[in-house]
Amino acid sequence: MRTDEQIRDDIIEEIKWEPQIESTEVGVTVKDGAVSLLGTVGSYAEKLAAERAARRVKGVLAIAEEILVKYPREKSVKDEDIAERIAHVLEWNISLDRQDIQARVRNGFVTLTGVVDWHYQRENARRHVARVRGVAGVSNMITLKTRVAKTDLKKDILQALHRYADLEMSHIDLGISGGRVTITGDVHAWSERKLIEDAVWSSPGVTEVIDNLRVT
Repeated sequence: MRTDEQIRDDIIEEIKWEPQIESTEVGVTVKDGAVSLLGTVGSYAEKLAAERAARRVKGVLAIAEEILVKYPREKSVKDEDIAERIAHVLEWNISLDRQDIQARVRNGFVTLTGVVDWHYQRENARRHVARVRGVAGVSNMITLKTRVAKTDLKKDILQALHRYADLEMSHIDLGISGGRVTITGDVHAWSERKLIEDAVWSSPGVTEVIDNLRVT
C-alpha cells in the first residue's frame, strides 16, 4: 500500500516531467489516495496536462482539480478572436468539418453545443478547442445523435472488453437501459477506467455513459 507522501511526491515529479506543463505553481495534496491539485498555470492545455499527469500515478483514487488559468497580460486574447480561432480549428479538423458544432465564448470560457455522430468527435472538439490560445475553460455540451440501441448491446460491449488482455472483467458489471450504459465495479488504475469507458462509447447505439467505476 502506497503512502500519501509517496503518491504526492510522484505526482510532483510527473508534473515536472510532463513537457506540456511550463508552470511550477501547481501544488499537490493527498489524503487517503484522494488528490487535490491547486495553483495557477499559463494555459488551459497546461491545466488538463496536470490532471492527466496526476492520473498516471499509481495509488491515485480520486482527483479534485482547482487549478486556475492565468494568461500573461501580453498573451491575453479577446473573446471574438478566440471564437474566430475556434471556428477555424473545427473547420480544419477532418472528423469535425461536417458536424453541427457551435462555440460561445465569454471571458475566455468556451461553451460547446451542437450534435455529432460519435463520442470521439465530441471529445476531439473539446481537445482541439482546449489548445486554442486564450481559452480559460471548456464546457462541453455537445450531444450525440439518437440511434436505436441494439438489443444485444451488452453482449457486444462485453465482447469488446474481453479483447483487452490486461482487463480483469470479473469485477465489472454493465447496466443497459436503451442507449444508457452504467458501468460499476473496481479497477486497479485510471488507465483501465479510461480503457473501459472508451470501449463502451465506441459501441453503436450508446448515447450516455454513467461511470461508477472505483479505482482501488
